[in-house]
Parts: sequence; C-alpha cells; structure tokens
Amino acid sequence: MKIIILKSNLKAGLDAVGRSIGINANLPVLSTVLIRAENNQIKLSATNLELALTKTVFGKIIEEGGLAIPYAVLSNIVNNISTERVNLEAKAGNFMIKTDNYEASIQGIDRKEFPIIPPVEKRSERVEVEGSILKEALMKTVIAAEVSDLRPEISGALFLIEPSEVKIVATDSFRLAEATISGKQIKNTFEKGTQMTIPLKAAQELARVVEEKEKISFSANETQVLFESENLELVTRVIEGKFPDYQAIIPKEIETEVVVNRDDLINGLKLAGSFAGRNSEVLLKVKDRKILEISASDSNIGKNKYVVSAKVNGPDLEVAFNWQYLLDGVKNEPSKEVSLGINGEEKPTMIKSSETSPYFYILMPIKP
Repeated sequence: MKIIILKSNLKAGLDAVGRSIGINANLPVLSTVLIRAENNQIKLSATNLELALTKTVFGKIIEEGGLAIPYAVLSNIVNNISTERVNLEAKAGNFMIKTDNYEASIQGIDRKEFPIIPPVEKRSERVEVEGSILKEALMKTVIAAEVSDLRPEISGALFLIEPSEVKIVATDSFRLAEATISGKQIKNTFEKGTQMTIPLKAAQELARVVEEKEKISFSANETQVLFESENLELVTRVIEGKFPDYQAIIPKEIETEVVVNRDDLINGLKLAGSFAGRNSEVLLKVKDRKILEISASDSNIGKNKYVVSAKVNGPDLEVAFNWQYLLDGVKNEPSKEVSLGINGEEKPTMIKSSETSPYFYILMPIKP
C-alpha cells in the first residue's frame, strides 16, 4: 500500500474511529486501526467487537493494500507533525510515515488478523434522515440512558420506527427522554412498525461522528444495525430483550404546570446545585401561584435559594429532584420558556417546551 494524504484528512479519519478502539490484552489487534486503500477509496476502520466504525477519507492512492497499525502511536504522530502532505506506505508488515521533515516506521499487524466486520445486508426497508436532525435527537435522548447489568434491555437507545415517524427513546428507570423525527424530515420505506435498541456506546458514537450536512440512512437485520452515509459506516449489535413499555409512565394529566424562563431556571439549578451536597437534592417550591423557589442546603456547606417568577396552573406544592438530572432535561430545550408538569412527590414530572414539541423528558422526584 502506498498513498499520499493530507494531514487534516488523516486526522479526521482517526478522530472519527478512535473511540471505537477496543482494549483487550488478549487481542492486541483491537487497539489498532485498519487502513485500506482499495477501489479508489481510503478507509480507516476500528472495532471493539460490539461496535465497528469505518470512515472514508480523501487521498491519492498510488498502490492498493492494507495494514492494521497501533492507533495510539499513529494518532500521536499525526497530531504532532507539522507538514500537511503525508506519505504513507505499508511494506513487509511495516508502516512508514514520511513528511518533509519527519519519518517513522511502525510495526503493523496483517490485515487478515483484524476482526471481520460482519456485513449488514442492505435491505429495501430503511430510513434516511439529515445528519443534523439525527444528531440532535440522539444528543437529547442518550443523556437519560445508563448501562445496566441488571437490566441490559434498557442499556441503550430505542429506535421505534413507524411509517410516518421515528422515535428515539432512552431511560435509566429514574428518567426518560423521547425525541420524535417525523413527516418530511425522514424518508422511510418500512411498511410496518418495528423497533430495535442499540447499545449506549454506539448511540453516543453515532451522535458524535455524524456530520450535520450529510444524509444518513439505517437498516437492520435480527442482530445488527447499519448506519451509513457517503463517508461513514457504523455497524453495531442489537440489544437482546424487549425495551419496557415506557408509554405507561408518561403522565396523562398534570397536577401543577409551571412555565418559567429557561435561562432563569438553569441559573437557579446551577446556583442551588453548589449547596446540594452528596445527594444532589434541590427543592422546588411553587408559591402563591406565581413564584418558583429553588433551594438547597447541606449541613457541611450551608444553604441558599433562588426565586424566579413563573406562570402557574394548579395548586402550590414542593418537590425535590436530583438537580443534575433536572438540568439535563431543561437545557436540552432551546425555547425561551420551559414547562414543568409536576405531579407531586411520587409521580413523574414532565419537562418540555410546548404542547407541539417533538421532545419531552420525564424525571422522577426524590421521595422525602
């Protein structure tokens, strides 16, 4: 293999696949990146056996071939060389890097030893969406997910696919987030509803590497999902087990709705959070049907409170939350105002920007 490539292109490829590098002392090949030059394309691939990511980058191919190279060493070199034009060559198991003022030889691993990335058959049933829309939906929902050994079926992001919409849902059993992509935002050839849950790591990586201006499509079989764009392929497994019927916990009625300026609420939570102590508990009090008081106290720190005006529909009340979890839901709504649908100390609270918002976040209060 012999190629000429710009440092910026090589760095972009390494950055894209870097977090899917595996760590396994018994399988050192998992800590490598496979570089292939074939069919007029330069592809960089990495895998941790659960997730496989391939990024296509631009460069000039002089001679086709491929080699797996230790990622950490190659990434360090690329981040620190100063010349933009880079010559790469694989020969007799070694990987040579040359610039105008630098050269190195790295011992590689035969591409045949690199784990095979099982292909996902490109089916007629697939969904296509703009990268920016998918990225936003994922970033808003994966904050509510957490890997659970006890409940592996919720250790990821659920994709609920219907002919007219796609919903992405995540939960850690204390909170839940749902984002809906619908209408003209998607091209969907699924004739009937289906669902799949992908691991949290895969969902996080997908949100990170998807480029906003590109179209990305995804299709699946019984065990794997393929997300692909013009320059990216991400293959991940489907989590076994059925995602819980989360619709049952969505509040059907709201006891007290509190509409408050989003920035004021964020500031109040951050201020109160400094006094929340180890339990991260803040208390929200609705007073006189027009005031929201946010407070926290800790015997080792002190106490504080922050008062903001609010539009209240319903009786006064007080309820405690994990301030960091509440902040996650509030800051994901870009609107000027945010609505808190509070249902007392034992029922979930719904957070959203308006009745027509394609996103909502549900959080359980902290019981006294």
